[in-house]
Amino acid sequence: MKKTVCTIISLVMIISVFSACSKDDNTKNEQKTQQNITLDSHYENTDESAVRAYEKLCNAVIAGEKEVKFNISLIDSVNQLFYTCFPLYPLVESIDILADSSGVKVTYKNSDEEHLSLVSQFFDKIDTIKAECEYGKVNNDRYIFNVYTYITKNFSLDNSVLTTFDTVMQGKGYSAPICSLFEYLVLQGGGRASHILSVNSAEGIISYAEFKGKWYYFNPVLDIKNNKGNALTGFAMNDSRAGGSDFKYTDESPVDKVTDKAFDKLKNSKLYEMDGNKVNVTCGDNSSFVIEFN
Repeated sequence: MKKTVCTIISLVMIISVFSACSKDDNTKNEQKTQQNITLDSHYENTDESAVRAYEKLCNAVIAGEKEVKFNISLIDSVNQLFYTCFPLYPLVESIDILADSSGVKVTYKNSDEEHLSLVSQFFDKIDTIKAECEYGKVNNDRYIFNVYTYITKNFSLDNSVLTTFDTVMQGKGYSAPICSLFEYLVLQGGGRASHILSVNSAEGIISYAEFKGKWYYFNPVLDIKNNKGNALTGFAMNDSRAGGSDFKYTDESPVDKVTDKAFDKLKNSKLYEMDGNKVNVTCGDNSSFVIEFN
């Protein structure tokens, strides 16, 4: 009898252990699939109902769901946010209004299994980059600097790679998705950033982000192309350095001009090195510049 009781107790303990492990695994999987749905900062004042519908659509795509219920009178705003702000949109073949107008049907380019695998791979890479950039360990300004320099040192230019998703997956891309990646990572870190266009700039599409309490232009492509990430010529630029004076957001509204010259010396930067909470920059005109972080 004692042997039987001991055996039952042992079995209960084993089942409990496996059950606990299963719960832990499920929790880890749930945490892994919970991603920040970011919004280009220019659109942060968009109607709340449209933002909620956009977030529902994004979460559905992450999960590979085929239908999303929301008020379709919001469809234009939702589509604008989805194709402007969400890097997984290239996995979607089409978004069509349901016959009963209760929401939309989402058709994917890949099989269910492949779709979920690609989503997981993308977010794994994003999480790896965030960790490399010390997300959660440094303040927001330092994180932005780390994101910029990570991209300039680890990504290359390739005009055949046209989306942020493919740029992340392949480690290379056209100028626009490289800048979009910079913005996305800044937003993922809790910062503010936007995608902007210039009619009269040679680069055409660059980033706009808040750094040390002020807005500047950022173009990591300049440093990828010209110095393999060794300098900071495209970091925290004003209108003059960015080569344009007619910047617009993706909805064609104008961008406030950037006249601040705090980081003007970086246009002549040649090398930089980290020194604790400081960045020592060597400039080509025999001068130096220091960026300090709190």
